[in-house]
Parts: sequence; structure tokens; C-alpha cells
Amino acid sequence: IPTMIPTETPTNIPTQTPTCSPTYHPTMDPTMIPSFKPTQLPSSQPSSLPSQFPSSLPSSQPLLSPTCQPSSIPSSQPSSDPSVQPSSSPSGQPSNHPTNQPSSFPSSQPSQQPNFVPTNQPSSSPSSQPSHQPNFDPTSQPSQQPASVPSRQPLLHPSSLPSSQPSSQPSTQPSLQPASYPTSAPSYKAEQWGQIVSDKRRRRRVSGFCEHACSGHGTCTKNNNCECFKGLDGESEWTGPDCSLRTCPFDFAWVGAVVAANDLHPWAECSNKGLCDRRTGYCNCFVGYDGIACQRSTCPDNCNYRGACFPEKMLADKAGRDYSTPWDAMKSVGCLCDPGYRGPACELQECPSGADPLNGYGNEQGRDCSGRGVCNYETGYCGCFTGFYGNKCQYQSLFV
Repeated sequence: IPTMIPTETPTNIPTQTPTCSPTYHPTMDPTMIPSFKPTQLPSSQPSSLPSQFPSSLPSSQPLLSPTCQPSSIPSSQPSSDPSVQPSSSPSGQPSNHPTNQPSSFPSSQPSQQPNFVPTNQPSSSPSSQPSHQPNFDPTSQPSQQPASVPSRQPLLHPSSLPSSQPSSQPSTQPSLQPASYPTSAPSYKAEQWGQIVSDKRRRRRVSGFCEHACSGHGTCTKNNNCECFKGLDGESEWTGPDCSLRTCPFDFAWVGAVVAANDLHPWAECSNKGLCDRRTGYCNCFVGYDGIACQRSTCPDNCNYRGACFPEKMLADKAGRDYSTPWDAMKSVGCLCDPGYRGPACELQECPSGADPLNGYGNEQGRDCSGRGVCNYETGYCGCFTGFYGNKCQYQSLFV
């Protein structure tokens, strides 16, 4: 810290506060560089602070703060520079930083104060209407009611709906009816009974030829339509607009559209009892139906491997009967059981039987166990009545 302070102060100090900010800050750098450097550092710190400081602060503070910074630097500088340079460099750093505050305060107070307080109310009413709409909403409610009724209608409509319903109903009904009826009907009528828009892929022919050249499975005929090839039986082997799909075998349908009186069995693919695989040309028959065209039924449980499955016409022929006229003569099938078994699926095992030992009804009348016992169809053994015995109850006991 410098050991000496200049004894002289500037003789003239600005009496007024600058009115605007300085355009630049003084550098306050020395104009000369010392010609020599100190040879040694001070041995100790100053024992006291400079004594020439103001003895007291101003008795009052200014009521108003300066409104702007000085517009220029004061026109005069101190009349003299310090006569002595410090003999050595300070041994330490300053303990605080400059506060950038003014070194003195204004020497006088404002000459007068405002003599009234604004009331924020106009002293008179405007003489004309405003030329434009306000751009903000009022922050408070009016203090009194308007003295007159508006002379014109509002220019704007409400931007929202009422928040509640009317508290009362109209007291009267309309007195007039419509004077005329509508002169036309609606132009569109929805159809409720089915689909009216096709969802199938639309096919288009290109270059005036049959599509895909009939896939090599037909010939192109009039109007560029494909006529698919037929098999030896006269049925078409291929189908589709371009003959690309296989057909399945046909036979009389089990049930279908009406053909004639008492006839509901048209010629149909897979006999209407299966689905056709268009890639392979084979019928996928429903459960209970069999054959390449699903044209016949199936025997129950495959006759339990105790018999053979034959159409009704063949079963009737084996029994000496004729069953060739009905439509299902070659469609409905049944089991022809092996000897010793009976039942629709040959699931019952017969018991031995013969003539009645008492000359009654026996085997010739279709009775099991010679008419003198009960047959167990699971085991094939007879349970003879009391007084009879034998594997087919053909003997009578002498002792009862």
C-alpha cells in the first residue's frame, strides 16, 4: 500500500450529478513508468491507515436517485500528481475490491416536491366515441349503472353457449301447420337385406387376349372368354376365369336345389357334402361321408372290423330283396357282419342257439339260447333258465 497520500485534493468538484452514462471508463493508469525498481521489499505492514478521511457521513440522503450515468468524464483533473513515488512494491494484495460506487454524494436536495397525488380519474368526459375496439379486458367492475339505453345493436355475437337451461316452458303451442308437403323423396335408400358392394378382386384383360392365355387349360373363344378343357366323363377338369383352378368330382347331391317334384338332389360338386381343394382337385368330405365325390355315407365304427360295408342295394340283393329304385340305393351303406356277430356296427357277439327242447319257438324263430335262456352279447354265453342247461340251453334237467 502506498506510504504517502497526496496532500492536495482537487479544488473544484462538480456540483451536479452527471445526466447520462460515460461512453468509456478512464484507465487511471500512470503516464510514466518508474525509472528504477525497488531493491527490497518492505519489512512490515503500515501501522495505521491514512488519517485524512471525512470525519462523518452526510446528514441526509438524496430523495431521488440519478436517472442516468454521466455523459462524459469530468473536465478537470487534480492539479498535481504525487511528488513522491513509493520506494518499494507493496508486500501484499489489497484486502477488498473497489465497489464501483461514486466517491461523493450530491450536495443539494431537490428544490420542491409534487403538491398533489394523481387520482387516475379523468377530469372530464370524452367528447367523441372511440375509433377502435379496446385490445384488453377491464380489470374491475363499473362503479355505476349506465344512464341511457344503447342506440344500436351489438356488432358481435356471444362466443359461448348458456351454462344453464331455461327455468320455464312456453305457455302456448304453435298455431300453424306446414302449408305444403315435401315434393321429393330422399335420393338414397339403405338396403338392409345384404351386401351391395362387391369385395371380390376385379379382373381385367390385357391386350385383348384371354386372361393368362387360359393358363394352358382351355381355349380362348368369342368375347375373349376361356372355355376350359373337359375330361372323359364330359365334366370340366378346370374352372375359373383363366382356367387356373381344378374342379372336383361331381355326383348327385345329398340335398340341394329343387330339380323336380320330390327331387332335391341336383348334380353337384362333392355332392354338397364336402369342400373342393382347387389346388389338388380333391374333395375334403364332411364327417360321416366318404368317396371321391363324398357320394356315400360311412359305416359306423367301420363295422368294428367284424364285417364288410356295402351299399343298401347290395345288402338287399344278398337278402333276396330289391332296392334299386330309391335315390340313395348306392349312397347309404351298412355293415354285413361276419358269422357270430350282429348289430349296426357288428358290435354284438351272438350266443349259440338251436331247437327248443320242449318243441317251442327256438332258433328257427330267431330266438337266442334255443329260447330257454338270455344271451350276454359282450361274452357270447347263454344264461339258461331254471331247469335247462347246456351251452345253448338245449337240455332239460330232471331235478328241479
